[in-house]
Amino acid sequence: MEKHLSISEQDGEFHFADKLILDDSTTRDFYKSLLQGLIHKNNNTLGVIQGFATLISMEDDLNEEMSENIGHMRQSVIDSSKLSKIILTAGGCANIDPEPADISVMLPYLEQTSKTICEKMGVTLQINQAASLPLVLADTGRFQELVRELIKNAAEATVESGQGEVVIDVLPPGSVSPSENKRVDIFVRNTCEDIEPDKLKKVFEPFFTTKDNSHYGIGLTTAGVLAGQMGMRLGLRSSEGTTTAWLSLATAPAA
Repeated sequence: MEKHLSISEQDGEFHFADKLILDDSTTRDFYKSLLQGLIHKNNNTLGVIQGFATLISMEDDLNEEMSENIGHMRQSVIDSSKLSKIILTAGGCANIDPEPADISVMLPYLEQTSKTICEKMGVTLQINQAASLPLVLADTGRFQELVRELIKNAAEATVESGQGEVVIDVLPPGSVSPSENKRVDIFVRNTCEDIEPDKLKKVFEPFFTTKDNSHYGIGLTTAGVLAGQMGMRLGLRSSEGTTTAWLSLATAPAA
């Protein structure tokens, strides 16, 4: 795979998640509260189901089939709770506090996380980091969550292709985006079969997935919303056997 791609926002091949950028209107606040309330009520219901499953499992005369069914109930509760947390983030309910952040400081953690994800899936990882990078505006915790999602998505796609690698490029202003735009660009690339153009347009839509039914189809939606909340741009393109996620970050204002 090439080290990086010389591209611009006018390239035309990238599909961006700009429509997921949330405004600060009272309408948004209303639906945010509605979603938070719904998730809270749902979690209460899940707690009741989990409680009854525990009580039933304490019975002395359980047969193997009943025990197995209780196990399925408990796993369903865990999966539903996990999805609820993801939905809150994808719905723009996460607390975001962008501040000047040093990517060079965050990268060792991200590198180790990325290696863990890729090694677990048997995928090769390569990271190319520029020697000198300016501070960027980011919420450190949420930024790491966003990048982990991109790595996980890339690694899974590579596994499905049967071979290949994941490459991360971290580039300073002027390498891809014009210097005057003051953007640091991160590319996450993986080898896989090309995503069809009509499907590429839907990758940021909630519950759409090009993978199997074991995936929620909300990972890239979550990444797109988090990017928008932190003033970043996230785009995706797929061509010539490579899928590329492009995350563009604004540099922090000079102190």
